[in-house]
Amino acid sequence: MFAAGFSIEAAAQENLIVFVGEKLSVEQFEPVREKNVILMDAVFKARYRVEQLVYGEYDGETIEFEAYDHYGVPPFSGFPHALLFVSRDGNRFYHQKYQFYPVFHTASGAWFGCGPVGESDLRDREGIAEAKPMPWSSDAYHPLKPEWSSKDRRKLFAREHFRIDGDKAYCLTGSPVDELFEVKKRTVLKARGMFGGDATKAAD
Repeated sequence: MFAAGFSIEAAAQENLIVFVGEKLSVEQFEPVREKNVILMDAVFKARYRVEQLVYGEYDGETIEFEAYDHYGVPPFSGFPHALLFVSRDGNRFYHQKYQFYPVFHTASGAWFGCGPVGESDLRDREGIAEAKPMPWSSDAYHPLKPEWSSKDRRKLFAREHFRIDGDKAYCLTGSPVDELFEVKKRTVLKARGMFGGDATKAAD
């Protein structure tokens, strides 16, 4: 689940930082490894501007962290802004693997994420972050992969929450970042040993 040398204990909630970040750079690199250690993930060094601190302690205007992704380029890098989850291990920071929400600045000045993407996200949010209709700017959308069929797109981006136009799924509903953080607290972060959870039962 974590990079070599990054312990489960280091992922405790007191080391967690949750923030809205603006992407400055995300670049792949080859980390230093011990002899005979096989790395199954692509590794990236990310640099973000901290727009809003949602949880944890961090004083800097920017933050650098490592992201490990088994499938290649981490999806959060495809959005200008994201709600990100990173953990401190000494003086280094690591992305909580696969955990993020794309977020967008609304007319009210607040950060919101779009409605649920897919059935799993819908289940996780139930009773915690119910997506509500709201006005969005034209930059609030998810890009659609060309290999996705019409059926795939509609399964991921339900009509209730998104308007599909060309290669984009425009947001129709949304939830504030504090509610989205609450979703992760009660699901994957809890499964990883934080917020009263048991990390020995984590699947990732």
